[in-house]
Amino acid sequence: MKATEFKTWMEAFNRMSRGQRDTLREQLQGKVTGDEGVKLIEQSLADVSACPHCGGTELYRWGNSCDLQRYRCRHCQRTFNTLTYTPLARLRHKGKWLNYERAMVQALSIRQAAASCGIAKNTSFKWRHRF
Repeated sequence: MKATEFKTWMEAFNRMSRGQRDTLREQLQGKVTGDEGVKLIEQSLADVSACPHCGGTELYRWGNSCDLQRYRCRHCQRTFNTLTYTPLARLRHKGKWLNYERAMVQALSIRQAAASCGIAKNTSFKWRHRF
């Protein structure tokens, strides 16, 4: 999009009613894909400065696993990613996490949230406690 088109679009946005803005916000929030969700997670936890196992600061990249960058510590030789030792570690279906978070904000039941995200009710129960 060109800068002039964007400026015109922003002026139109400022003229929208509150209801129109809410509708637009819902539409834009629904467009987040699984890959974008993983990128958001990595960006928010991108400040990997020390090994979670030993506290060593000499780290280097060690490939990717489950769409997350892995690191290796030069001191203890152990690998980790940005989710190691967090409540979200070892949870699957990262692409559905943002949709599940929205379901939690809407106060949906565990079964309703599972149906809206396309996951099993047992997964929904586990995620509710971890999130």
